[in-house]
Amino acid sequence: MKDFGNAIYAFGCVVAATVLGIGVADYWFGDHELTAFLSWALLAIIPWLIGLAFSYVLARLERRSAAKRKKDEARRIAANIAWLPELLGRKD
Repeated sequence: MKDFGNAIYAFGCVVAATVLGIGVADYWFGDHELTAFLSWALLAIIPWLIGLAFSYVLARLERRSAAKRKKDEARRIAANIAWLPELLGRKD
């Protein structure tokens, strides 16, 4: 999942860089209006933030599922240890 989140983040960065490049070209070859460039810059932030959010959420889900797997493994080991005296034939 984390790799998928990183891929989405990378795609968001590429889209943001492309949009920002369009904004720079519009500023250089257009009317040289700063407000137009800032509008393009704000548009470039949107896909970057979406990619960053996906990356964060998917990494967190992966950490949470790993913690759940560790907890399930600990329960399984504890259950097996509880059966150990019975399996060894010891009576307390």
